[in-house]
Amino acid sequence: MDPIFRGSEADVECRPLLVPTDTTHSIVIDIAFAKRWAEDGQGLMAKNGVDAGIKLRPNDDDLKEIGPNFEKRWMDYFEKALDKPVIIIVPFTTYVGYKALPAGEKCFSMAAVITYPVSTGRVHISTGLDPYGKLDFEAGFLDNPADIGLLRWGYKKGREFARRMQVYCGEFVPDHPEFPEGSDAAAGASLQPVEISSSDIRYSVEDDRAIDEHIRKFVVPQWRLHGTRWVYFLSSVGTRPTLSEQIGTCAMKAREKGGVVDARLNVYGVQNLKVAGNVKTPSPSPMVYLSHKSTRFPDCSITPSNVGANTYNTALAIGEKAAVIIAQDLGIKGVSEA
Repeated sequence: MDPIFRGSEADVECRPLLVPTDTTHSIVIDIAFAKRWAEDGQGLMAKNGVDAGIKLRPNDDDLKEIGPNFEKRWMDYFEKALDKPVIIIVPFTTYVGYKALPAGEKCFSMAAVITYPVSTGRVHISTGLDPYGKLDFEAGFLDNPADIGLLRWGYKKGREFARRMQVYCGEFVPDHPEFPEGSDAAAGASLQPVEISSSDIRYSVEDDRAIDEHIRKFVVPQWRLHGTRWVYFLSSVGTRPTLSEQIGTCAMKAREKGGVVDARLNVYGVQNLKVAGNVKTPSPSPMVYLSHKSTRFPDCSITPSNVGANTYNTALAIGEKAAVIIAQDLGIKGVSEA
């Protein structure tokens, strides 16, 4: 996907591609990405670079690796909820880092995503009835150290997955943590993948500190204020932000617990005002900037906590239920529960 995501206009229109025919010969063909998309909606421009992913829960050894700051969260939220993944590892068939790649280089990237982070932000009105006034906003990024341990674990897991893939031919060192000199964990330019059964990379306490520092410098959110979904990209392995998704800014739960709306979407303390969601146009990103740039995405303002999945289906369900509630309150006949 690099020619499309990071290439020039000429690369998108027509890109020479080296195609092997056997072990010793290859041919060069021209791939007209834009033409193929215009004709039948197929080809690389029909992709977003994400074709797979894996949801993970830690075992006992992993929990020790993540560290004691996560123990309470694990016992209270995850241990008995077997359907809840702790982290998602996602490969991208492109480079999503922020550094300049050497000419002709191609990369794949790995993302480690915390599904239910402990750190959360907040946003409140601070200027009375002025709708354009400055908000009282706190992002809350990495406020809880439990999230640091999870992202460190995600970095290591993503790295191990990456170096066992057949397409692996080295790491882009500038996008890795600055490990101490002589560290066994130092990123390198190995040209071959390792065997599936190979031992994992060994990390020292100093190595873990280097990873934590790197995370604090480069972690980026998928912008979920009430349940900020932390994303840490490893570009074979590196770091870079992705698209934004709002969630939980007007949570449906009891007012004394920080809720904004009740079970029928009514805003506490305000008459004749309901909230179901909002719409926004996403900023350009490696995942969305080539497809339907005028599309407007619904958010998930009323969710009481984070959603450990793509929020699109959640937003659709919220919209359908909101339509029923509003129609019922308006007395529209013929409306029934879905």
